[in-house]
Amino acid sequence: MEDKYILEKEYSISADMFREAYRAYQKKFVYPKSYFFMAIFLILSADFIYAAFKDMSNYFAYILIVICLALAFREWYNPRRIRRSLVETVQEMGDLVYKIGVGDSYVDISTVSAPDGIEDEDGGESEDMAGEDVPEPTRIPVDGKMRLLEYSEFFLLLYGKQVFYIIPKENFSESERDIIRKLAS
Repeated sequence: MEDKYILEKEYSISADMFREAYRAYQKKFVYPKSYFFMAIFLILSADFIYAAFKDMSNYFAYILIVICLALAFREWYNPRRIRRSLVETVQEMGDLVYKIGVGDSYVDISTVSAPDGIEDEDGGESEDMAGEDVPEPTRIPVDGKMRLLEYSEFFLLLYGKQVFYIIPKENFSESERDIIRKLAS
C-alpha cells in the first residue's frame, strides 16, 4: 500500500511475551464469561447436592452433580489449555518478523518474514514467506471497534473482541510509543 505512515517499524514477539499478552487478553474477554459459567455450574451442583441429601435414593441428582462439576472444571481448564496450545504453536513457528504502519486513521499490520524452513504444499520454500513483504497488510481502522490496552512490556491492539495484535514496547522509542498511545484517544 502506498500510504504515508506516521510510524513504520518492524518487530518480533517472543513466546514468553505472547504468553503474557494472551493471558492479558483472556483476563479481559475470556475469564469473565468463564468464571460466570463456573459459578452457575457450581451453584447448580450445590443445589443437586442438597437434593441428594434430602433424598438419598435420588440417583439422578448424583449424575447431575458429576455433570455440573465436570462442566465447571471444563470452564476453568479450557482457557488454560488453549493458551498453552497457542504458545506451543508460536514457539514452533520461531521468530516471525512483523511490520506495523500507523497512519492518521488506520493501523496496518503484516508479517514480513518467517523463519527458514517453512515449506509450501509442493515441498518447496514458500514464496509468500521467503523474506518478502506480504502484499496486503491487515488494515485496522481507528474507530469505535479498535481499542488499545497498555501493559508494562507491550501494547495490546484489539479490534472487536476476537482480533488482537501484540506490539512489544522494547522495539520502540518513547516518541514511537507516544504515537501508538495516541491511537487510543
